[in-house]
Amino acid sequence: MTLVDRISPVRVANEEGLILNDIIPARHKLWWHYPGLRTLNLLLLCAVVTDITNGYDGSMLNGLQILPEWRNFFQHPTGSRLGSITNGVRYGQLGALFIAAPLIQRLGRKKPIAIGSAILLVGVVLQVAAQNYATFVAGRFLIGFGNTIQTTACPILISELSHPSQRTQMVGIMNSTGSLGQLMAAWITFGTASIVGSWSWRLPSALQAVSSLFQMILSIWVPESPRWLVEHNRTSEARQILQKYHAEGDSDSPLLQFEMKEIERTIEEEKIQAVTSWNEWIRTHANRHRLFIVVTAGFIIQWCGNAVLSNYLHLILVNIGIKSNRTQLLINCGIALNGMFWGNFFSMFVNRMGRRPLFLIGMTGMCFALIVITILGSFQARETFSSALGFSAVAMWFVFGAFYKMPAPMVNSYIAEVAPYNLRAKAFVIFGFGDALANLFSGYVNPIALAAIGWKYWPVWVFVLVSNFTIIYFFYPETKNLALEEVSRVFDHVPLENSDGGEAGSESNEKSSVDGEEIRTPGSKV
Repeated sequence: MTLVDRISPVRVANEEGLILNDIIPARHKLWWHYPGLRTLNLLLLCAVVTDITNGYDGSMLNGLQILPEWRNFFQHPTGSRLGSITNGVRYGQLGALFIAAPLIQRLGRKKPIAIGSAILLVGVVLQVAAQNYATFVAGRFLIGFGNTIQTTACPILISELSHPSQRTQMVGIMNSTGSLGQLMAAWITFGTASIVGSWSWRLPSALQAVSSLFQMILSIWVPESPRWLVEHNRTSEARQILQKYHAEGDSDSPLLQFEMKEIERTIEEEKIQAVTSWNEWIRTHANRHRLFIVVTAGFIIQWCGNAVLSNYLHLILVNIGIKSNRTQLLINCGIALNGMFWGNFFSMFVNRMGRRPLFLIGMTGMCFALIVITILGSFQARETFSSALGFSAVAMWFVFGAFYKMPAPMVNSYIAEVAPYNLRAKAFVIFGFGDALANLFSGYVNPIALAAIGWKYWPVWVFVLVSNFTIIYFFYPETKNLALEEVSRVFDHVPLENSDGGEAGSESNEKSSVDGEEIRTPGSKV
C-alpha cells in the first residue's frame, strides 16, 4: 500500500462530523443569478486573466521567430542567443521570486497584483521600443519579473476568496487563460505578418500589455483575502466579505459561520505554532511531504516536452519539413485554439474526476503521443520530404496538447491545497523556482538539441514523462471536494500502519468523527 493509498480515502471532519462540502447550500439557479456571487466572479477576473501573459508570450515568441522582419532585425538568433531571448522572462521570474512571498504576506493578495502589473507594463514598453538585442532582453526580464509577482499572488487570492463550490474551477480557468493568450498572440502575429517594417513584430509586443492593464485597474475593487484579513486581526472585514459574496448577505448563513470558524481556528493554530519560518517546511513529516510535492510540481508541469512546442515551434516544423511561413503561423494558431478548448474543458471536471486521475491520465497520454512523434520523426529522417509524415506529426502535437491540458489547469489549485495558510505564499515561491529552473534549462537546451539531433530528442522527454508519472502515483494525494483547511488536516493526520497492522509513527493521534465513526489520523511520513 502506497502513501497515496493511505491518504486519499481519509475524510477529515470538524468536531460536529461535517466538512465544508456538507455545508454548501444547493443552488437552483446558475451562478450569475446570485448578485453576490456574480459580482465576486467578475471582480476575480483581475486574478483569473493573469496567465494570459504567459500564454501570450510563448505563442508570440513562436510567431516572431517565423516573421522574417524579426529574424532580420535581431540577426537570425540561434542557439544560446535565441535561448537568452526566450529565457529573459525566466531570469525576471527568478529575480521576482525573492520578493514575492514577503510582498504578499505583508501587503495582502490584491496589492501585489497591481504592483506586478505596473512593472510588467514598463517591460512591455522596453520590448516594443527595443533598438537592439540587449534592450529587447531587458524588457523581457521586466515582463517576467512583473508577471511572476502576479502569478504568485493571483492563485492565492482566487483560492482564498472564491466561493468554495467554485474554487477549483476558478483556478483551473485561470490556468486555461494561458491558452487564450496563446490564441490571441498566434492570430495577432498571423495578422501583422503582412505589415512591412518592424511594426510587424512591435505591434504584437505592444498588445501584450492589454491583460496587465486590465488587471491593474480591476485590482482596485477586488476584495482582499478573508484569510489574510483574519491573520491581521481584521476579522470583521473578513466576515463582511464572506457574508456579501459567499452568503448573499445572510448574516445567519451556516456557510458563513462554518467558513469563519474554520479560518479562525486554522490561523490561530498556525500562529501558536509560529509557522512562518522557511524551516517549517522540514520540521514535520507532513511538511516534508508537502515540500516534495511543491518542489516537484514546478518541474513536472514544465518538463513534459511542452516547453519545446511552446517556444520553438518554428524549429520543430522546419525539422519535419514544413517550411512555409504562412503554414507555420496557421499551425501556431491551431495549437493555441486546441489548448484553449481542452484547458477550459478539463478545468470543469477537476472536482468530478479528481486531481490524481487528471495528472496520471495526462502524463500517460502525453507519453504515448511523444512515442508516436518519435516514430514519425525517425521515418521523416529517412525521406527527402514527406508532407504526410510532417502533418501526421502535427496532428500528434494536437493530441499531446489535449493531454497536457488535463493536469495544467489544476496545478496552482493543487499547490494552494497542499500548503497550509502561512506557508502558502512560500509554496508558490518554491513552485515558481522549480518552474523557472525547468524553463531556463529548456530555453537553452531545447534549441541546441533540436538543431543537433532533431527527432532523437523526443525519447528524452518520454523518459521524463515516465518519471513524472511515477512521482505522481506514489506521492501526490487526492484532495478533491475538500476545503483548504480540511486538506491541511488530511496532510497533518494520515493513518500509518505498522507491521502488526496497527497505526504507528504518529505526530498526532487526534480523533475525528466521520459519519458517526471515529478515525485516528496520525501524521504522514515521506
